[in-house]
Amino acid sequence: MYYIRDIGLSFGGRQIFENISFMINPNEKLGLIGRNGAGKTTLFKVMTGELTPDSGSIDLPKGVSIGVLAQFLPENKDSTIIDETMSILTEYVSVDKKISELEVQIASGTLDDNQMTKAIEQLTDQIDRKTMMYDFNPEAEAEVLLKGLGFKPVQMKDKIGTLSGGWQMRIELAKLLLTRPDILLLDEPTNHLDIESIIWFEQYIKDYPKAVILISHDEEFMNNSVNRIVEITTGGIFDFKGTYRKYLVHKANMLEVNASAFENQQKVIKEKEMLIDRFRAKATKAKMAQSMIKQLGKLERVELINEDKSAMSVRFPYAGRSVKSVARVENLSKSYGDNKVLIDVDIEILKDEKVSFVGQNGMGKSTLLKAILSKIPIDKGSVKLGDNVVLGYYAQDQSDTLEGSLTILETIERNAHPDYYTAARKILGSFLFSGEEVEKKVSVLSGGERARVALACMVAQPANFLVFDEPTNHLDVTSKRILKDAIIGFEGTVLIVSHDRSFLENMSPRTIEFRDHKLIEHLGDINYVLEKRKMDNLRTLTLSEEKKQTKKEVKKSTLNYDERKKLQRKINYAERDITKFEEKITAIQAEMEDPNFFMQSDSDAKVKELAKIEKDLELKMEEWEELTNKMES
Repeated sequence: MYYIRDIGLSFGGRQIFENISFMINPNEKLGLIGRNGAGKTTLFKVMTGELTPDSGSIDLPKGVSIGVLAQFLPENKDSTIIDETMSILTEYVSVDKKISELEVQIASGTLDDNQMTKAIEQLTDQIDRKTMMYDFNPEAEAEVLLKGLGFKPVQMKDKIGTLSGGWQMRIELAKLLLTRPDILLLDEPTNHLDIESIIWFEQYIKDYPKAVILISHDEEFMNNSVNRIVEITTGGIFDFKGTYRKYLVHKANMLEVNASAFENQQKVIKEKEMLIDRFRAKATKAKMAQSMIKQLGKLERVELINEDKSAMSVRFPYAGRSVKSVARVENLSKSYGDNKVLIDVDIEILKDEKVSFVGQNGMGKSTLLKAILSKIPIDKGSVKLGDNVVLGYYAQDQSDTLEGSLTILETIERNAHPDYYTAARKILGSFLFSGEEVEKKVSVLSGGERARVALACMVAQPANFLVFDEPTNHLDVTSKRILKDAIIGFEGTVLIVSHDRSFLENMSPRTIEFRDHKLIEHLGDINYVLEKRKMDNLRTLTLSEEKKQTKKEVKKSTLNYDERKKLQRKINYAERDITKFEEKITAIQAEMEDPNFFMQSDSDAKVKELAKIEKDLELKMEEWEELTNKMES
């Protein structure tokens, strides 16, 4: 077991978190969530030793390794993709190099008998050493990881200097996964991945044999990857055993029960206080009043859980109607050196349409978007924007291009349309920047805060054609939902490039898939595209004709009244057991909050009991889900 005990940390008088405590099982997949600024990334830095907490400790068994994704790109740009990935295993690479040198010596024919004998002995020792280092084949594993993350087999010997920063970050992720740490810390790992790689990575995390702690604002990815949620809130943490979606339902129910219990108790308290006031005035009732006062003093008060409900408010101003054909692309081709990205593509975007671009990174989504906006030259073909088209553009690196020396207020004033200049402070207020905060320098802002500033600049410019390139990077779940609603509610035309499935869901009735230098049009959202192609991974092509012919229709089974009644009884029993398990878990966790808990003789037994109950709960939840699915079908 790995323990985070009573961690407290503050910066510049601001309390980041206080008395954060939870434990992690050695093979658990834990999702760490919370609003931007809640301290999730900070907790990672405490766990890796980069930051020292004001109080508390991270207690790990001796020899436990922690792996975190590097935030810098590889330095040796002449290294090949496979060699750079393998370089993380320094000892293994060193031994492999020694083996190669010995093989060259032995094959050279320049060694005498004694030298040959020694060289062969050394070679044998080094081969044995290499074989015993890992219980897997590192070279084969490196290729599996790179392929899963989107690299093609023919790319393995390519120089990393030919790759974009996003693809180089994938190599850093592959290097981290290759080390197989005991605790894998992943902070927004999908920011540089496309949908295909994210789907592969979900399965990888589920199958990873050790512990994973994941920070992500991608709801679909989070839901498909973890089996436990820990939320950092202003009041501490909220711990739930189950998937992200089950957590949302459970928490909503818990908040409702808490609010109801608080309200009911307040009514009781108020009634008793009124009786006390009345009885105090009468000598015959004074003793009773004193008794009621004592009862109130002993009453265990229900604490109302205060949720941080502050959220940005987004409404993109409409610049008026454009012509029917907002953008027309004909016979367009674009290459970067020898790399052909798009070949003879055609597309027309019509007035008031919502269109999504999806597909693997490197297939030309951002390239076509920039070509439409005349941000890059094209090799062949034509691009034409319609008359009266007024653009609003959010680039993939939009938040990173903001000038750090300017304040937040200066930034929006510099980017605002003259008609919106005087409304700059009001606009910033809708993005949660108010009072003295607007005088902060952009350079000190977090990634999420920068993203909000960049969106505020868009709101200060009326448009009728909004173009977004990966707008959800750095935005928390709440902000993404608000942005999504604002885009859906926008009166004009919208073009979006995104890899976030939750964000794209129900966003646009027209999805353009980029594959093999071409565009494939789907009249539906991202879920329709995935369903239409019948696959778990977009790299897998359609089912073969043979499989289609042999596929048999599954007959629906129906339940009679008695069978349904029996099934409902099982569901009720499962729900009763789940409630009991949750109550036991809450009771033990309450005991563990005592600072002296681990000094007690039965603490180890309690920890083991908790682990067993959590496992029983997980199994019972799976049983309940299976039963309810059967009932629904």
